[in-house]
Amino acid sequence: MEHQDEFVEKVDNNTYKCPECGAPMQYDPESASLKCDYCNRIINLDKVFSDREVDFYSESDDNLSWQKENQLIRCASCGNENVISKKEMSTICPFCGSKQVITYDEIPGIKPNRVIPFKLSSDDCITVYRNKIKKKFFVPSKVKKMHLDLSINGVYIPSWTYDTNTFSTYTGRLGKRYTVTVGTGKNKRTVTKIRWYSISGTHLLDFDDVLINSGKSLSQEDLNSISPFNTNDSIIFEEGYLAGFKAEHYTKDVKSGFESAKYIMNQRIRYSILSGYSYDVVGDLNIDTHYNRVSYKYVLLPVWFGILDYKNKKYRFIVNGENGKLKAKYPKSILKILLTIFGIIALVALLLLLVNIYG
Repeated sequence: MEHQDEFVEKVDNNTYKCPECGAPMQYDPESASLKCDYCNRIINLDKVFSDREVDFYSESDDNLSWQKENQLIRCASCGNENVISKKEMSTICPFCGSKQVITYDEIPGIKPNRVIPFKLSSDDCITVYRNKIKKKFFVPSKVKKMHLDLSINGVYIPSWTYDTNTFSTYTGRLGKRYTVTVGTGKNKRTVTKIRWYSISGTHLLDFDDVLINSGKSLSQEDLNSISPFNTNDSIIFEEGYLAGFKAEHYTKDVKSGFESAKYIMNQRIRYSILSGYSYDVVGDLNIDTHYNRVSYKYVLLPVWFGILDYKNKKYRFIVNGENGKLKAKYPKSILKILLTIFGIIALVALLLLLVNIYG
């Protein structure tokens, strides 16, 4: 039964008390609401959308500090950090499963101003992984049929997004290949040469929501592999979305994140400039870029972290909690690999035999 305007007692920033039975409520991706696992009471959360971003150069985020009801935990094994309620007795790292967890009362830096809520539940995540396993030929047949021993944790990953208008001036030298025939008689041959020409000009390019991973649990490559995230539709951060989930704390601050964003933008600017010319070879290209009207958002991204425990080995997988995109490692059947290799060898041998007979 759904109640939209009912008062929910907030025990602390990440814990909400059910008004019906008093049990803790958790964020439920299916209903996009707070839900009590005991009596199924549902309380809607306000979804507030905003186009406003924080000015990179002039605005202060002093008002965006974490509340004292939260604490920071750091895993001594993998080094990842995440924010939890002080009332939560967390002794296991949600990223690597280690029990070597150290607790800190103070949380440095700022809290998020945007969040993309989970849309996929843990059951949805397991279904995504199971369906993928069934399509992998080298996965042992036993694994495809058995009840999988999976551990799943929903974690909000910290990220920065940057908007800016860029103005670039450039100079460079590009080359077009051409061929000439030299020599005579037996010494006659074709030689490839390059005709160089100079370029210069100005270039305008706007960027919207350049996404930079600011945590340690995922590499930028991992994040890119399960992207996209719809950051333009992120909503104003509300602690209720953290109920039942973890939130990783950033290790790359907003200024360091912008340096990473500039690297990505510079590559796109270079590509955009060169796309206006016909060339085969880039001799050199010097670009001087000014970044104007820079703004940013600190966005929490929903990611499911999973581990398959099979024959005393752990296989990690991650799932985009918004759209279900998956990156995973799987157990492989040595027998299937060997049979495939022997099959290829046998096929090649048969083809060579046929060539010798009929060739």
